[in-house]
Amino acid sequence: MRSELIAQMLRFGAVGGVGFVVDGGLLWLLIGFDLNPYLARALSFPVAVVVTWALNRNWTFRATRDASRQGQFGRYFGVQIVGSLTNYLIYSAVIGVFGTASLTIFAGFALGSFFGSLLNFFGARHLAFRA
Repeated sequence: MRSELIAQMLRFGAVGGVGFVVDGGLLWLLIGFDLNPYLARALSFPVAVVVTWALNRNWTFRATRDASRQGQFGRYFGVQIVGSLTNYLIYSAVIGVFGTASLTIFAGFALGSFFGSLLNFFGARHLAFRA
C-alpha cells in the first residue's frame, strides 16, 4: 500500500509538472500580450485543469478510470477549485506585496502551485478518483 501511494504521488507530481508548464506557458503568453497578470492567471489555470484531469484519470489513478467521466471530472474540478483558491491566494499575496516584476510573478506562481498541488493530490486521491 505504501509503495502504491508513493507511485501515485510520483505520477501525480509528473502530471503536475505538465500542468505547471501548460499553466505557466499560457500565463507568460497572455502576460506577453499585456494582459493583466491576475486575469491571465484566471485564464491559464482552467486549461491546466482539463489537461491534468485527463492525464491523472488515465495514468495516475488508472484503476478508477472505468468510473463515470462526468462524475470524476465534477469531483476533480471541485477539488481543483479548493486547490486553485489556495494557489491563487498565495499568488495574489506575493504579487500584491512584492509587485509585478517578472521574477515576483514567477515566485508567486511557483509558491501557489506548490501548496495548491498538495491539497489537490489528497483531494484527488480521496475524493475525485476514489475507488
